[in-house]
Amino acid sequence: MKKDKGGIIVNYPNSGHYLASAGNLYRIMIGGEQTEGQFSLIESLIQPGQGGPFHTHANEQESFLVISGTLTFFDAQRSYQATPGTFILCPAGIMRGFRNETKEEVKVLILYTPAGIENMIKMEGKELEQVEGYQVANGDRQLSCPVLNQEFGIVEGKKPLPNPL
Repeated sequence: MKKDKGGIIVNYPNSGHYLASAGNLYRIMIGGEQTEGQFSLIESLIQPGQGGPFHTHANEQESFLVISGTLTFFDAQRSYQATPGTFILCPAGIMRGFRNETKEEVKVLILYTPAGIENMIKMEGKELEQVEGYQVANGDRQLSCPVLNQEFGIVEGKKPLPNPL
């Protein structure tokens, strides 16, 4: 990260923290400490079969911009196929889940407003020195531990995501 005298923040392509958490790979591109808590932006690489189970966020909106691949999103009633360029806004308190149901890696940008949830990912995740060749462990898809979920206002859904088509 580089901040010039005018207050501009520049985070270069290899800056940020790379973390493996809940079966996904994250790069915290900018966190709340840099945005005065206004937002955080995270890049995520989601491998086939991985994603996030049904859950809600009490404290922040969670927005996704699909960069590459196709990610399936779920709300309480239906599913949505999100292809590159698709933007999904998940307001606080709304049940949502997502999964990569393809055979290709999916890349998304995740915007959290306000910031803070990136701290849970840092606490729960494992910091990686190198991301090239990183492999997700089988069965590594659950959300964070219940104590951290409660601390950060995340409630896991009671039912699993629908089976892939």
